[in-house]
Amino acid sequence: MTRAAGVAFHAIDLAFLRGASLVVPFPLRAEWYREWRAELWHVRQTFLADGVTWSAECQVAGFCRGALQDAACLRHEKGEMAVASASMHGSARQCLLCLCALLILCATVARLLPGVRTEEQASRMVLRDGVVLIEHGENQAPSIPFSAYRDWASRRQRFFDGLAFYRTDRQLAESGAAITVAQASDSLFRVLGADVPGGGEPGIPRALLSESMWRRMFHSDPDVPGTTVRIGNRLVRIAGIAPAETMRLPDHADIWIVESPEQLTQKSPQQFGYVIALLSSLGRAEMDGNAISITTPGPDGDDLELRGVTLGPQSGGPIAIYLFSLLLAVLALPAITSVFQSESSFASHQPSFRTRAKRWAFLAAKLGLTAGIGYCAGLDLAYGNVTGYAPNAELQQFAASFLICLFGLRWAIMDQSRRCPVCLRRVTHPAQVGIASCNFLGWNGTEMICTGGHALLHVPSLPTSWFSRQRWMYLDTSWDFLFADPARHS
Repeated sequence: MTRAAGVAFHAIDLAFLRGASLVVPFPLRAEWYREWRAELWHVRQTFLADGVTWSAECQVAGFCRGALQDAACLRHEKGEMAVASASMHGSARQCLLCLCALLILCATVARLLPGVRTEEQASRMVLRDGVVLIEHGENQAPSIPFSAYRDWASRRQRFFDGLAFYRTDRQLAESGAAITVAQASDSLFRVLGADVPGGGEPGIPRALLSESMWRRMFHSDPDVPGTTVRIGNRLVRIAGIAPAETMRLPDHADIWIVESPEQLTQKSPQQFGYVIALLSSLGRAEMDGNAISITTPGPDGDDLELRGVTLGPQSGGPIAIYLFSLLLAVLALPAITSVFQSESSFASHQPSFRTRAKRWAFLAAKLGLTAGIGYCAGLDLAYGNVTGYAPNAELQQFAASFLICLFGLRWAIMDQSRRCPVCLRRVTHPAQVGIASCNFLGWNGTEMICTGGHALLHVPSLPTSWFSRQRWMYLDTSWDFLFADPARHS
């Protein structure tokens, strides 16, 4: 073979070694590439002393393939060392940092979700003082026809300073989606304390969009007020966005259309709806807790027994739901794990009070961070696809927070039982000791060791009357020669 062929093979060998060096972990890459180049020079001097031949080049290529195997072994060994280092050094710190990062992520997502902001706003919102819902019985169902409301509104009232009526039905929006439409008297928003902007073309009723529909169907477009949209078989003019109080009214309408009494009568005077009233000073004095009993003449001359209930928040909001789910998780925790699992020691050497206090502080930090993640992650799961008030989201938040808190607290306790009481690193290198058939004559279980040389953990495979719970054996200085980890002396 010619000298030019030898130069070409040498270039190929160097390129192969360069590729093999890319497999080596980055801190060792340059050093190993220089080592392989030096060895390649000696190999070529040895096998090509008598000239460039095909068999000699094959021997050199074999050496290059060996460099690739070395690189793979280094990569595997470095990965194992990284895993071992992660388990040996700073594991308690890493655990808290991971929990903090997860909590910050969940909290950030919750702050960005519009459904969370709407729900928190709704939980703090109380309807105008003195506003009640008039109903037959104790269920918030439409039970009063418009004819009865019109008769009450035409008479002088003792307990009320204002009455309003609305009813809901399902209609198709311009986009083809089915929405809940509320046909309301023009006094409804005055009773609630928010007037509907006037003006507009005659014959086209005014309407208010709920905030959720404004976000969902109009993408929060600020130019929506003043536009005309088709609802069902007629046009309505959007006058604005409905006040937040409307999300607490029954049926949770998507759009509120203001109708005149004549229009409501033409629809169906016997169709049932809801009556909202504003209590007078006399009516407030008659309130018994959150309800007031009302007796009024009916259309047939008989007295009607009605009931007015306040329309405040239905629940305490996300915080109250979470606290209740956390309480249930704490109560259910002993059913799935040994919460008060005591630990014993059969060594005279005991950790100091400062070390024990640090261990309890670490456990408290884990429990607190886990509980915080349960709150924020529950909001993320419940309100991820919700833009406005949604009663079903409250149930989803409760279920998600309960499960996350229950299994998160269980993990925190189980993780604590496998950490060295001195350095708070997880014990490793489990070894099976004894055999099951000799459980009552000898000891049978698993032994794990702290890599810092602080303690041995003995866990029985079958709890017995004489060995029913795990035990720690704290190691004294006579064990130092087995451990090269400087953390033992820290």
